[in-house]
Amino acid sequence: MSPRRSTAAGRLERHVKQWESHHYGFSRMADIVPEGQSGHCLIKHFEITPHDSALTSIRATQHPGEFVPPGRYAMLVVGTEIMMSDTLNEQRTNTGAVHAAQGDVLIAGLGIGMILVPILADREVRSVTVIEKSPDVIKLVGPALEKLQGSGKLTVVEADIFTWEPLRGKLYDLIYLDIWPTISEDNLSEITTLKRRFARRLRRTNPAARLLAWEEERLRYEARVHRRMDALYR
Repeated sequence: MSPRRSTAAGRLERHVKQWESHHYGFSRMADIVPEGQSGHCLIKHFEITPHDSALTSIRATQHPGEFVPPGRYAMLVVGTEIMMSDTLNEQRTNTGAVHAAQGDVLIAGLGIGMILVPILADREVRSVTVIEKSPDVIKLVGPALEKLQGSGKLTVVEADIFTWEPLRGKLYDLIYLDIWPTISEDNLSEITTLKRRFARRLRRTNPAARLLAWEEERLRYEARVHRRMDALYR
């Protein structure tokens, strides 16, 4: 084996070991949600070969979130836009919500149901309500979720999270907002709107209750950095 091949193989092995040691309890969704299409929504499976994974490990030396272990994955495509997949970066950026799940959980956005697998299996979780505005996404993903461990805790509601209202007096121990296809500062306006809207629905008597939005902490940090840079060069 040439030194170059040896280095590449070693890099891939290190990244795979890191992934295995930090695995977040997620399942491969290609084994759970079948391929299919409904309306303008599509569930598609795709394969990352060892060669493909090795290429991502090279990119990951500069951008750690780029690494994708070998295997078969699922993605949700809405129109021409990839809404989500179950690759490592998706797992990593959603693990905070999984760790915070307890009691009664409210989730905005169904996606491919990736975070529901560990959340429903968690004994500390009593109920999970998912708000999803697309009937096509529900049609594609919903039937598979009925077979999950803990599926009796799950209720999927077809509604828009910006207008949907919980039952009077209903409180939650985790509210997780995840309706955006990309990590972008443009999401912050909607994050702020939704957090204000649902803050009163958090069970304040529970000190561990959380109101979270996908990658909000990172986005607010990046927004602060950009404001400082703009002020510096103004």
